[in-house]
Amino acid sequence: MNAVVRDRAEIPMKYYLHRGLIIQIQYLKSSSILGDAERFTDNWHWAADEYRNRIVLFERDGWFRKLDDAVATSDKADSVEAIRKSLMMMTESMAVMRNAMLTKDRVRVLMSGRVLAEQAAGILLLLNRRYVTTTSWFWKIAFDLDEKPKDFKQLVEKMSGFVSTSERDVAASSERMYREIYEIVRDYGVKVERDHLWV
Repeated sequence: MNAVVRDRAEIPMKYYLHRGLIIQIQYLKSSSILGDAERFTDNWHWAADEYRNRIVLFERDGWFRKLDDAVATSDKADSVEAIRKSLMMMTESMAVMRNAMLTKDRVRVLMSGRVLAEQAAGILLLLNRRYVTTTSWFWKIAFDLDEKPKDFKQLVEKMSGFVSTSERDVAASSERMYREIYEIVRDYGVKVERDHLWV
């Protein structure tokens, strides 16, 4: 549960247990939540629903109109940098996978496959401007996207261990997924590699 408070208020998060249900109350500063709602970040596919779906218990001064305006700004925002950053993180995860293969670290290979599958889905959600409406639907939404690699579902199933597979299959599927995601991102117009480095 979120409670939006004035910017000067500093109220720590509270947790309660009631009839076996954990109740968490966050006290979010008004300007912070509005600022976050305006941004299109690499986490947009997870956060966007939070700003749209709500049960309002109390509202003061039409605050939710401000939130809706912030969300509309986010919906029009340029996604290029968020997609670029997400692909950079996927590139790092691919390096972890390759190192795990070299050192024959079975556990790390299997873990990396799952991480890469989720990162690929996240990038595709950003490209398709789709957000996750509930965590349990993450893969259903990702598999139903228009813009995705050929055999996306089968690659994810192998990479994540949803089907019987070997470390080699996980690594090969991860390499293929990375290549195809990279190509989709490039074709979308996102320049991942820079011509010049500024330090």
